[in-house]
Amino acid sequence: MPFQAVPSVIRSVSFRKVLNSHVLFTNEFLVEFDDGSVGRAASPQGETVSIYEDRTIDIDPGAIVRTIATDGLTGRPLDQAAFDSYLEKHLAPFGRNNAFALSEAFFAATLRTRSAAELFGRPQVEWRLPRLCLNILNGGSHAYTNPVLSDFSEFMLVAKSLDLAEVVAEHNAIQEAVREKQLKQPKVVVSGHPVNSFATRDNREVLDFLIGIVDGLGLSGKYDLMIDASAGDLWDGQAYRLGLTDGVSRSSERFIEYWAAIIRDHDLRFLEDPLHEKDLAAWTRLTAAHPDRLIIGDNLYSSDADRIRAGAADGRASGAVIKPNQAGTVSAVVRALEAAMETGQAAITSHRSISTESTFLSLLTCALGAPYLKIGPLASDYSSVVRLNEIIRLTEGRDAG
Repeated sequence: MPFQAVPSVIRSVSFRKVLNSHVLFTNEFLVEFDDGSVGRAASPQGETVSIYEDRTIDIDPGAIVRTIATDGLTGRPLDQAAFDSYLEKHLAPFGRNNAFALSEAFFAATLRTRSAAELFGRPQVEWRLPRLCLNILNGGSHAYTNPVLSDFSEFMLVAKSLDLAEVVAEHNAIQEAVREKQLKQPKVVVSGHPVNSFATRDNREVLDFLIGIVDGLGLSGKYDLMIDASAGDLWDGQAYRLGLTDGVSRSSERFIEYWAAIIRDHDLRFLEDPLHEKDLAAWTRLTAAHPDRLIIGDNLYSSDADRIRAGAADGRASGAVIKPNQAGTVSAVVRALEAAMETGQAAITSHRSISTESTFLSLLTCALGAPYLKIGPLASDYSSVVRLNEIIRLTEGRDAG
């Protein structure tokens, strides 16, 4: 069981509308216990979503609150596991984002009187910083922070150092160099956003650009290269089409060869979602061909413990991205993270591109010891700074117990 059984009695569940990082209204749920403890949470959302995630759930949050009351969840003792079990049975009508917000609100209310270490059933030991996967350049259809012309959604640098002050200083220098160089680049428009283009329409030019900046700052060897390809968006049902760059359609086998060349020529160490979620045989072939690299399932797994365990058994990936709202409840995301770590896959926790004020991801990462954390561009994404600040507090040891 992920959690210690700490029953509480729900006095009321309510909601309000709050703003997310895209300045759009989203549902924030509040859970109040009989002892007066109150927890609140609003779920982040993704712009690029997997085939396993909700697209649009058109439900009045008031109807969710009424359903919870009608089903008798108020006025009787419940622990996190029991409340989450109920929510997991209602993922389809409620939607994963609403369900996760409710689950996190219950967890936050319980935290008023219990320590995180106690709730997670973990010893109160010193929590450690994860290695940071720093978002530097963005491509695809949602490129608006350091945007580049690329079919792939994110180009990241994974810090080898755990010295946070050093990594943040280097991050700032890298971001400043990126901005200076992008001022001189020609622009094209993708999905209504101006993005920076290169001499040729080739995703490898983005890697050359990023490597040139790292080398120019004297940081060679301090960071590993990482791509989030979101390749499910490139699949047209028969082949992978790189529509923003060379326009070529590639079969699964040819796309594996494409990735092999990038891994070889650019020493790519981390490759996230290089294939469609259902192209399972190709996942296994790509992962087997590169045992010294991390082939990472994000949309492939969609933070589901059963899919993560099945993927490990079949050798589909060597890493897993864990996103709380994908799982749908606090209990489910803990199960997913534990599944990744127990099967020997590199676990990378991650927020979503449409953020809220939640710092639950920071607590999850530290309490369960996830080795990696994806973080947005700190210079322009203050929600990432908020989560990183919470990790600083937790790893100092004063907020963990």
